[in-house]
Amino acid sequence: MFRWVKARAFFMAVVLLVAAFMAWKGAYAWRVDFEFPWWGYAAVALTLLGVTGMLIARRLRMEALPAVWVLWVVLLLSFAVDSVCNLFAYDAPWQLHISLLMTMGFMLLLWAVFRASAIGFWVVFLVLEVMQICAYLQYGSRINSLVVAETIEASWEEALAYMTPINLGMLGLSVVLSALFCWAVKRTLRKQHSLALFNAACLFGGLSLLFGLCVPPNKQRQDFYWPLPELPLLYGAVSEAFTINEATINQVESLSSPADEPSKLHSLRGGEGVVLVVHVGESIRADRMSLNGYERDTTPWLRSQKDLINFPTCISAACDTCQAEIALLTNARRDILEKRPEMLPSTGSVLDLFTANGFEMYSFFGRRCAQKLKYDRVVMVLTRRSRQKFNAPGSPWTSVPQMQEVLKNTPAGQNLLFFVNNEGSHTPFEHYDRQNTPFAPAAVHFQNPAAQAVEVNNAYDSSIHYTDEYFRRVAELLGNRPFVYLYVSDHGEYLGHDGMWGRAALGEKHINYHATDGCKVGMFVLYNEAFEKLNPQFAARLGQLRQNARLTVAHEHFFHTLLGLFSLETKYYNPALDLTSPQAQPYDGPKP
Repeated sequence: MFRWVKARAFFMAVVLLVAAFMAWKGAYAWRVDFEFPWWGYAAVALTLLGVTGMLIARRLRMEALPAVWVLWVVLLLSFAVDSVCNLFAYDAPWQLHISLLMTMGFMLLLWAVFRASAIGFWVVFLVLEVMQICAYLQYGSRINSLVVAETIEASWEEALAYMTPINLGMLGLSVVLSALFCWAVKRTLRKQHSLALFNAACLFGGLSLLFGLCVPPNKQRQDFYWPLPELPLLYGAVSEAFTINEATINQVESLSSPADEPSKLHSLRGGEGVVLVVHVGESIRADRMSLNGYERDTTPWLRSQKDLINFPTCISAACDTCQAEIALLTNARRDILEKRPEMLPSTGSVLDLFTANGFEMYSFFGRRCAQKLKYDRVVMVLTRRSRQKFNAPGSPWTSVPQMQEVLKNTPAGQNLLFFVNNEGSHTPFEHYDRQNTPFAPAAVHFQNPAAQAVEVNNAYDSSIHYTDEYFRRVAELLGNRPFVYLYVSDHGEYLGHDGMWGRAALGEKHINYHATDGCKVGMFVLYNEAFEKLNPQFAARLGQLRQNARLTVAHEHFFHTLLGLFSLETKYYNPALDLTSPQAQPYDGPKP
């Protein structure tokens, strides 16, 4: 009995002294006025539960706590796991003792309850945590609902950008380390009684919470108690991603077509051969277009066009392509997460109104539409009245010959609607002229992009230059045929801005998408003289559009501007959101 008490007492004394020293240093650094919040009561309850369990075990002539060598091994394993997998182990001073004790308690509790089945949890959890650290160090991102949603929706090309040798190596290493950890846990705990493990788990968990009392409430962070906070965060990220995906799909599929209601086109009678190009671009920031003053000449052809109306300040609705397209093509004013009913869509795609009034629609997509994921389901509903849908494998430029084929096989007097949504400047920024790269050296792989920021940014700028050439080719193809080309990008990108790469509110910084310039996207209207002279209404509307180009505009203007430009009468039209109207009002939603 004496040796049992002596050995365990020595271990507990060491743990308590080290933890107490760190807690005292932390309290001194923060000048703590000790309080007793809710986790104090939880700490007392856990400690009492552990002591009660020890008394019961001694009454039953069982070991009240695991063997002392087991406790030392658990301590070492917990330290190793925290050092490698806990993203915030060294982020706050004197915090490690809190998470270390919690890790020990959690490890013992899992084995006490699930025994060897706990190994399955640890393998998955540790692999995710290691990959999260890699993602945070390279891209400034933690695993959240957006990251999960983007992973689910990623095209094969986008996924390949992240399948670099180092990332694949880290994935393999994380699997090996997880397996070694689980082997060590099994070898250490397999012969220990569950009640003894449970008692120790309660004591260590209680100590963790007690030492958390040294941190004032205004300094508290849930990350101190790793790994427990990670469990609801990971589950919430996956659950929210699937919930939002399903809600997005359900929302757009539930909308009735605006063409089901009476509508009338007042600007055309049919037979004019007008081509309306509606292009929802990919990932182009407004501040990376030389059209808007960017020092690099990324849009040389657009800059030379006199019949161009540019909108330098356009705010995208969301950092997700699907939600952005819903905001653009329906009468929605915000994205799917908006709670106010008046901001959500009440009708379907504006494209339906044009097909109901004499336009024949053809859609041109990138490679992604060959998949059967959320993006495909949403965009297929929004473009369901297309006479034919094309994919552009390999390069968006290949859609130009597809357009040429449509023009060749369509009567000259037929009014046409071309809907375009190809990859453009989407990750991994691989669409540019490799034989004549405008901004070199360019890199298209996302292996620690901060370390090769110049190459990644060169690739991004080159992709915009490539898209500028796409505009030129399409305009040249349309020639003297009357056309108007409306372009707007779906969302922007972070390219090292605010320490982040990609999109959305990522990482510990909690920077909201609409709080940065990443939400400002490219938007313009291009037309030719033949279109302007076709009807006096067009000249007047284009003139008003040019005057309103100085306003701060957003995706919510797109639906109504299309209607206003063509004087397409429908009950869903709102002149306050029509940029061709003198009644147009600027965007008043969230913005930088």
